[in-house]
Order: sequence, then C-alpha cells, then structure tokens
Amino acid sequence: MTFQASHIALSCSLAALTLAAALPAHAAAPGEPEIQSYAIDMEARVLTDRRTNGLSDTYLRPGAEFTVTAAHESGFLGYLQLGTVAKESFPDGNKTTALAALGYRWGKPDGWHFGAGAAHEMFPGSSVEAPDNALDPTTTLKTNFDTTFGLFEFGYGIVEARYLLVLSKDFRGNNTSVVCGAAAQIGMIQTGGEDLSQAMSCYGRGYHHSRGSQLLQVEAKIPLNSNTKLFTHLGYTAVRNFSFLNTVDYKIGLIHTRWGFDFEADIVGGSMRNSYYGNTATTDGTSVKRIDKPALMASIAKRF
Repeated sequence: MTFQASHIALSCSLAALTLAAALPAHAAAPGEPEIQSYAIDMEARVLTDRRTNGLSDTYLRPGAEFTVTAAHESGFLGYLQLGTVAKESFPDGNKTTALAALGYRWGKPDGWHFGAGAAHEMFPGSSVEAPDNALDPTTTLKTNFDTTFGLFEFGYGIVEARYLLVLSKDFRGNNTSVVCGAAAQIGMIQTGGEDLSQAMSCYGRGYHHSRGSQLLQVEAKIPLNSNTKLFTHLGYTAVRNFSFLNTVDYKIGLIHTRWGFDFEADIVGGSMRNSYYGNTATTDGTSVKRIDKPALMASIAKRF
C-alpha cells in the first residue's frame, strides 16, 4: 500500500470564500425604477497551476474552476465553486472538488464591513486507507478529505481579512494515519527505507485528528489604473495536533481586464514549518515533487 496526500491539509481552496462578491443594495426611492434585489455572478477560469494558499492542488499541472456567487440585497450570500484537483493529492477520486458556502455580510463597501458563514468542501470518491500506528500495519483507518469550516470576515475598504475554523473531525484528511503514513512513503522513496525517522516520530505522538485547525488570510486588490490591479495575499494555516504542518503562504501579482477577460500573473508559494511534508508522491509511488515551492502562475478568467 502506498501513502499519498502528505500535504493535502496544507492547501485549502478557501481564498475564494471572500463573501465579498456583493454588499446589500439599497432600496429604490419612491417614484424611481425598482432595483433588482439580488445578483448572480458566474466566472470560468483556467490556470497554469491551481494553487490555493501557496500549495498546488493539481500537482504543479494546469487546472480549471467554475464559480457561482449569489447575493441578495438583505446581505445573504451563496457560493459554489467546482474545480479540478490531482489524484496525487486526493487519491482514488475523480479529480474534482466542490466548495459550497452560505453567509451573511454587512457594513459599508468603502468602510468597515463584516461577514459570517459556513462552508463545506467535498472531494467526491477520494479517500485513503492507512495504518493508524507503526506497530501493527494491518490495523488501518479509511479517511476522506471532506471538510467543514466556520468563517468570519472583516475588512476596511479594499483590505479583506478572514478567519476560518475547521469544524469537521479532520482538516482535509489530516490525521495520524494519513500524515504519518505519507511521511513513511516519502522516506521509502527518498532513502529506500533507510531513514524513516520522520514517520516514526509522527506515529510516536499517538493518534490525533485535526478538528480545530485555523486559517487567517489578509489580502487586497490595489487599483493601478482603470484596467489593472495589484493583488496581494498573506496567509497562515495552523493545523491542530500537527504543528509541523503549519504554513505561511503568500501571493502577489497583477490582474488586467481587457476584452471582457481577466488576465492574471502571480508569484505564489508557501513555507511549511517542516519542509519534509512539502513533498508529495506520484501515483505510482516512485518519486516525489515539492508542491510548495515558489512559482510563477498565470490564469485567464471570464465573468458572466
């Protein structure tokens, strides 16, 4: 049996969950035309590497996503995103993910504004079965990667910040079986089994889940001219009971709008507390890649 997805708890595609697609609209004054009470926005995007929080969900390969955001003038928002992922990170699945969220937002667009909501991330069919201890490899536990989050957002003007708390038992599958099993797999590939110290140290801590993991993200889109914005993002992920997976991530780039398309180029990356876990094995278990290293990423998006 091989153990994959060593990094998957570190890459969470929640940067999209801004709950900021729209703020409540004001009712029309008497005698004026009625203003539509809701808005539905859709966006299709292709990317050279589908990175979230600095780490690749597509194993450094191109990806795509489709997003629908619905906003009501009362402040309630709905969000759905469908995207592609790689089997190296999410084994046995169909290479897709879905992220759904509901929330409420209040405040002023050019002043203080706030939001609260909940989100659920799904990876259809994806799971891994791995030993839950180092002494008896026949005792295994099956884990999927679905995750539920609570979300609080706050910001001022163009600056947006959000805090996320993991409510489900595991954060993208991170438990002792998955994390320590992946460490063992990496050791087998890199050293031929001569150095399994990372895996043994991981198993020696006892069995743990990652409910209560936390994420904090701060970002801004700074207008440079009528068609171009500078995008900046800084994030921190704290994985409960697995502090060696804690990650700082960053993203800086330009977004240019022309011909109805958004063209974006970014420098993106992450820095894990223990870089060993930035390695992820190929599906055949013969080699590994670092999915957290800095990279230049490009994307094209069309809004409807």
